[in-house]
Amino acid sequence: MNEDYYLDFQRYPLETWKGELKESKLLPSRQILKEDLEARFKVLKEQGISNLQELMDALKTPGKARDFASQTGLPEDYLLVLRREVMSLKPGPVNLSKFPGVNAGAIKKLEEAGIKTTLHLFRRVKTPQNREELADELGVPREDILELTQLTDLSRVKWVGPVFARIILDSGTNTVEKLSKAKSGPLYGRLLDINQEKGYTKARFVESDLSLCIEFAKKVPIIIEY
Repeated sequence: MNEDYYLDFQRYPLETWKGELKESKLLPSRQILKEDLEARFKVLKEQGISNLQELMDALKTPGKARDFASQTGLPEDYLLVLRREVMSLKPGPVNLSKFPGVNAGAIKKLEEAGIKTTLHLFRRVKTPQNREELADELGVPREDILELTQLTDLSRVKWVGPVFARIILDSGTNTVEKLSKAKSGPLYGRLLDINQEKGYTKARFVESDLSLCIEFAKKVPIIIEY
């Protein structure tokens, strides 16, 4: 799997994530992560863990988490929830057909070539030359490949599903880099107007949701060239 699609956990300090957990609004099932936060993260540091990759290596399987619990005295259920929370920072690939408003013919040709998800497409569209070659190879309009590339880029951000990616793209904020530099207030107003006009979703989203996406976008590696 091409890891540059996701966050680079080696460059994500444990201390930074601790601060984010402290300030975050967690689901009830994950409130355990805030219990004894300072003391538990001190134990992790004492084990030589300084970033999220080292944490994932230590908790890679349920068996390793069980051994780590025995070794450190940290509760096993806490470590398993901790692992799930870290993994949630890597959104799963999206099926290209899930994006609203895309060329169905282009999707069909991509799928026939084995390119069915955003991760599949990501591997083939990192540069303008890559995109031109793919478009010419499959007989797909270059503008459709570019649009799907931009949707793919945006969907690498946690909480940005296929519909939200479409709304954000239609605002002109069509890359991870642009999203990372956006101001939530003005952009939120544009997204509401776009959704009201085009009726993409009846689901309610608020400005704080967008703010979280913008902050997360700042951590996503800028890989695709435009």
